[in-house]
Amino acid sequence: MTKSRAVQWLVVGLCSTILVTVGVIGATQHRTLLTAAGLEVEGGSPTIDATVFVEPTLPPEPSVPANLAPPAERTSDGTAPDPASLQQQLDALEVGELVDADGNPATLAYEVRDAATGEVLASRNDATGLIPASNTKTLTVLAVFNAFDGDERFATTVVAPEAGAIVLVGGGDPLLRSEPAPADTYPRPPSLRELATATAEALLADGTTTVTLGFDESRFEGSGWAETWPSGYRSQVTEISALWADEGRANGGRSRTPALEAAQVFAEQLGELGVTVDGEPSAAAGSGEELARVESLPVHVLAEQAMVRSNNSFTEVLGFQLAHHTGHPTTFAGSTAAIQEQLTGLGLWEENTRLDDASGLSRSNRFSAGLLARANLALVTEPRLTAVLDGLPVAGVTGTLAERFSDPLARPARGVARAKTGTLSFVSSLAGTTTTDDGAVVVFAFMANGQVNGWFAKHWEDQAVGIITGCGC
Repeated sequence: MTKSRAVQWLVVGLCSTILVTVGVIGATQHRTLLTAAGLEVEGGSPTIDATVFVEPTLPPEPSVPANLAPPAERTSDGTAPDPASLQQQLDALEVGELVDADGNPATLAYEVRDAATGEVLASRNDATGLIPASNTKTLTVLAVFNAFDGDERFATTVVAPEAGAIVLVGGGDPLLRSEPAPADTYPRPPSLRELATATAEALLADGTTTVTLGFDESRFEGSGWAETWPSGYRSQVTEISALWADEGRANGGRSRTPALEAAQVFAEQLGELGVTVDGEPSAAAGSGEELARVESLPVHVLAEQAMVRSNNSFTEVLGFQLAHHTGHPTTFAGSTAAIQEQLTGLGLWEENTRLDDASGLSRSNRFSAGLLARANLALVTEPRLTAVLDGLPVAGVTGTLAERFSDPLARPARGVARAKTGTLSFVSSLAGTTTTDDGAVVVFAFMANGQVNGWFAKHWEDQAVGIITGCGC
């Protein structure tokens, strides 16, 4: 072997070693890098114990039914799929594993519409009212965007009813923190620490070094716990309050008295800043001269975060804020009445619809796949509502969809479809929008109720959206 040839082989060997090393690092660090780059967002907390479902072992390459046509070459002409062809392909999906505990078929429903015309392209049981789980959030956030301008903010304030007394007043900021988030955090919500700093400055400037502290959470009325929620949900949602910090989380759990605990944190912070709080914080009316305030992120950002994270607590707070904004009682009943009012105004509400909360934790919620599809159609076509789409996770990339759409039939939707998930025991839903291989924008809503194995339901939903996205038919 010549000297030059030996050098060439040495270079090839070194390059191969480098590529393997980079591959290993990429495989182990890709989640961290995506998160740091803002390409991956943590999804919401699951609404059931992970042990409820036993996931089967996947075959290396799931088979594709012979009667499903392969995706056509992209033409980008914006032509919607042929309804008969798309219906045939969706009907061909294997659903035999979607059964209840007695072996009976689960209830499956869906509706697919062309966003340009509103035409129904495919459907199944689309008028049947089913449990939607977290896709209830789609209706809530749509109603919020329809009622608010989007730039509104909710203030957490400190007022002084008399000399030597202050009251911490909750404004219903779902993202309020106890301590400031890192400077590079987006979105960066306000904190009690910032409010305490401004309050201490005002008090010390007036020569006040000792105060009593009250707290006021009266912006929201009644119980913060929905009657339809079992006690087991306390690990999934905080008792709703107009005043909390860190979503009422402390020591890995969720507080049943989040307003009191927020006031206790605030008292400690004031003490660190040179203002002593005399006694324990107690409930009080929030009237008097305003000393300091911090304001929430805009409503449209709050709503986006509720969708991205599929956060139950955030969404319930938004429902209460919607009730307050539209003149309804700030209760669960007032919240759902306000949502119904907004959807009725948009022509979306159906008589068989029932909502008992804003987040979808309630198993008594019912609405149809048709309503959910039309709600997503409104999000695509109504200019004031399109910002909601920013909060929908991207298939195979972000949020609650980051680990999905890996099946061969589902892969065409990766990075293309945006959708909201919904999961409870024996319940699964997926609804959103995608663009087909022919460049047509399509909205869809898939719902499954009764199935024992939730993994198969998600598999069916992902394959269906992959078929729609890859359909050049």
